[in-house]
Amino acid sequence: MGRPIGWLFLTIIALLFMNSVVSEPVSSWHPSARVFFDTPDYNQIINETQVPIVPFVKTQTNQSLGTNDSPSALSSESAAISYSGEDNSGRILVRYNVSDVSTLSDISIEGIQVVEDLGSTLMPGLALCNTSGISRDEAVEKISETPGVLYAEPDYLWTIAKVPDDPQFWRQWGLENTGQVYREGVIPGKAGSDGRVVNGWDITTGSGTVLVAVLDTGVDYTHPDLVSNMWTGPNGEHGYDVINQDYDPMDDFGHGTHCAGLIGAVGNNGIGTSGVSWKTKIVAVKAIDAQGTAYTSDIIKGIEYSTQVGADIVSCSFGGTEYSQALSDTITASPALFVCAAGNNGQSNDITPHYPSSYNLDNIIGVAGTNADDTLSSTSNYGSSVHLAAPGIQIYSTSLMQSSGDRYTYLNGTSQATAMVAGMAALIFETDNKLSPLEVRNLLMSHSDPVSSLSGRVAANGRVNLTSALQSLSVEDVISLHKGWNFVSVPRPLASGSDTASIFEKVSSGGHSVLAYKNPDGWITLKATDLLSIMTGYWVYSTKEDTISLSYIKSPVQVIKEVKSGWNTFGLPSKESVSAKQALSPIQDIWKYLVGFDSTIQQYETPILNGGSGDQDDDRMVKPMQGYWLYSSGSGSIVG
Repeated sequence: MGRPIGWLFLTIIALLFMNSVVSEPVSSWHPSARVFFDTPDYNQIINETQVPIVPFVKTQTNQSLGTNDSPSALSSESAAISYSGEDNSGRILVRYNVSDVSTLSDISIEGIQVVEDLGSTLMPGLALCNTSGISRDEAVEKISETPGVLYAEPDYLWTIAKVPDDPQFWRQWGLENTGQVYREGVIPGKAGSDGRVVNGWDITTGSGTVLVAVLDTGVDYTHPDLVSNMWTGPNGEHGYDVINQDYDPMDDFGHGTHCAGLIGAVGNNGIGTSGVSWKTKIVAVKAIDAQGTAYTSDIIKGIEYSTQVGADIVSCSFGGTEYSQALSDTITASPALFVCAAGNNGQSNDITPHYPSSYNLDNIIGVAGTNADDTLSSTSNYGSSVHLAAPGIQIYSTSLMQSSGDRYTYLNGTSQATAMVAGMAALIFETDNKLSPLEVRNLLMSHSDPVSSLSGRVAANGRVNLTSALQSLSVEDVISLHKGWNFVSVPRPLASGSDTASIFEKVSSGGHSVLAYKNPDGWITLKATDLLSIMTGYWVYSTKEDTISLSYIKSPVQVIKEVKSGWNTFGLPSKESVSAKQALSPIQDIWKYLVGFDSTIQQYETPILNGGSGDQDDDRMVKPMQGYWLYSSGSGSIVG
């Protein structure tokens, strides 16, 4: 068995460059130094690998879950809403072209009766019809052939499918997971496998300017942890009850209250739990009845009401496999961001779409659910149309009054993950209200933590990270330089005018330039006008301690880093440290080594190995704004 990788790597570099003097850099670069690497089992050796190191730098010498509680009639096994498929009511949604059909009376077909005009500014020309004497399918076919009718479809039925001072905060592993026992009798979770919320609260906890409509079974607006955050309308109402057509949206099922608490239970009030956003205003929109059922027309009415009151976000913990053009049109017409549950069938939404999360619309975020060990829940749906994942199993939040008198409980499902992301979106809107729904979605996706178990299962290949997303909205930053050579990277795309190598011109470099390594071309000396890229390492020499100011673009964008076989430079596309395993999960099968450089002592760090252990463990953290050498056995890409 060979010696440990770190010993071999560093000893050979030391032998090659032991006479180098940092304070007197040479003018030439030699990317041909040969270094031998052991594989993790030390039985195979990659011989004479061409390592493009800096020749004048000194180097070092050396699961079972507990019993579920259930509030009211709500099952905690799978707290989401899905299409039941069992409805013979004869209800049909019809949308007609208002320029071709002047009145509803123009739609006259035997056996079909218009029962309600649902037309609105959001959805002009929508009507609810009923059938008699003919089947629903026959009625849909007949009315679809009527001149002036855009489309007709069944009115589908949806059903329920079975560090603040808040004293129960320790139960909320989705907000902070330190590896604690978050519920009596369960195995502790994995530290860090939460939504990275707590550090985000150092940036903002909300100010109450964002409205989140909880489109659900209603909300218990008298709950002590919710009452202060309930939106209040001009007549003292806290929302609307679509089912009973009145302004009393009291929850009579429990699902909506649980989701509302995750979004915006009052934080740091010494009571119960904390929502993601401590001050966001919650609009209760009851579109699902006490039996847990709702027609598409009910959901549409709920969206129309949410739009009328100016909701910025609509939390949608329901869904099913039936495509509704009317529902898609309504969401499209709304300016709000819709955060939608991916579903709890444990199946691919790419094979069997789950709506509304599977609608290909810019203002929808589809959310999967994760466990406390950072794995996808076995019941959560997944697929490329599912944008990201968030904690969704054994989630503690507000509930209706239980027989014990308690008003909190645990529930499972993508509903809970959805509510958590809705709360995160609220804090992002609080920070920058000029962002579009698509920009918020891209922001949450691009700043998700890469998680190997989620790679290929959701579009972001990871779990949401609120702190990183909020930090990215800061438009200014600095890179600290130390005397000697610095291996640096830029964590976000820079604003136009400050996105070139000219930002390093003020550095006292003793005549030395900014250098980059391009695989397979080798070393490149950057001109002042050359653009800087994220996820790329740059070598910069300074004769003193110095700083470089960074100005980022304000709107988030996704950037792709193409990794080629051999040596590449790399830098984190975020301002928060993550493990090497997470940072490189998109190329998990091909990356081999990651080597950092400590500019404070002018020495290379011990290499990180894919699958390594000890001081070469790939759970070691990769630091933001630091450059790294990345060795890959093949080509791939990383999204940042």
